[in-house]
Amino acid sequence: MKRRKKYIGLVCLALIAAACTPDDEAPVFHDLGYSYFPTEIGHFVEYRADSIWHDNPTLDAPGVHDTSRYFIREYIESDFTDGAGETAQRLERYKRFSEEEPWELIDVWFIKRTERNAQKVEENVRYVKMGFPIEENSTWDGNALNVNPTRTYRYDSLYVPRTYGDSDFPETVKVLQLDNFNFVEDQLAYEIYAPEVGLILRYYRDLETRLGYMENPVAENIRSGREFRWEVTAYGKE
Repeated sequence: MKRRKKYIGLVCLALIAAACTPDDEAPVFHDLGYSYFPTEIGHFVEYRADSIWHDNPTLDAPGVHDTSRYFIREYIESDFTDGAGETAQRLERYKRFSEEEPWELIDVWFIKRTERNAQKVEENVRYVKMGFPIEENSTWDGNALNVNPTRTYRYDSLYVPRTYGDSDFPETVKVLQLDNFNFVEDQLAYEIYAPEVGLILRYYRDLETRLGYMENPVAENIRSGREFRWEVTAYGKE
């Protein structure tokens, strides 16, 4: 009987201790990764873009490998309610060919962040850029919201420090969008994001190659295709 009373006493003490937990103690929430895809009005990111177009149809011709450099600015201009009845953002895109030139508006894209993913409408095609929560080995269909064939995106590396230009980013996540390399194709696409900034690097390569490309990946062994790279140069809020 005494042993039973002692047990009951311990249970009561445990309940009293739980009841004495401060009411204002905030519950612990795990970061889902929303900060990697900002949607605040006035937020902007600027990039230096390098692009190469390849056209080398025959071995007898020297081919064309046209390289260009320009600058891109993406600016979140306003909120609106989309067709699904959800809040989305108008993303204005500007371009210039030197830092001395004024920005020129070239087109308007759209972005939206939901509880489950981050979406971006590029040239009227909606892509699922990120999946939430951000987790290692997490995968999703980047083309789930358009008519293109299924393409599996995945987080390739999480919370890696990176430096671009004069900017240090203590934590970044990399989304691998395409990785295919064989005797006649060289395809690689990925994007890197930083918290409170968003996209800080975008790389894309889609080449049709000759049989000798795998051993000797030079321009002469590229039949056709395109590659480009955007790297962040500035960001902030206006």
